[in-house]
Amino acid sequence: MSIRDLLTAPVQVLPPDATCNEAARMMRDENVGCVVVAEDGQPLGIVTDRDLTIRVLAAGGETQKLQLRDVMSEEPIFVSVDQSIDQVVAAMRDLAIRRVPVVDEEGELCGIVSLDDLLLRLVDQLGSLAEAVRAELAAA
Repeated sequence: MSIRDLLTAPVQVLPPDATCNEAARMMRDENVGCVVVAEDGQPLGIVTDRDLTIRVLAAGGETQKLQLRDVMSEEPIFVSVDQSIDQVVAAMRDLAIRRVPVVDEEGELCGIVSLDDLLLRLVDQLGSLAEAVRAELAAA
């Protein structure tokens, strides 16, 4: 199974000159934990709620003036829609990240996958396995 089957789309996107306030409002309004910073459909970076807390608020930054280009995680990992779930999990584990933007063959943003998405998929699979075991035990 490829990551294409789990990605969330559309992704919340802002340009690099958007302010941290704009990003925080978007995250609140859309109930998401990050925005992808992109220009002309090409992802440049990512800003998470944690980034805003650590890099802006804790540092005493002016959220109305600071632009996303100043606080985004530059050159974040982007995964291809064709990568396997195992590859994405390995990348998230190795880099200690919770969210990964997903790009198509042309490098254009097409979704995002989060640790929560992966955990929910695992829970669904474990539930199906439990049902199979229950059915087998009931038939015995």
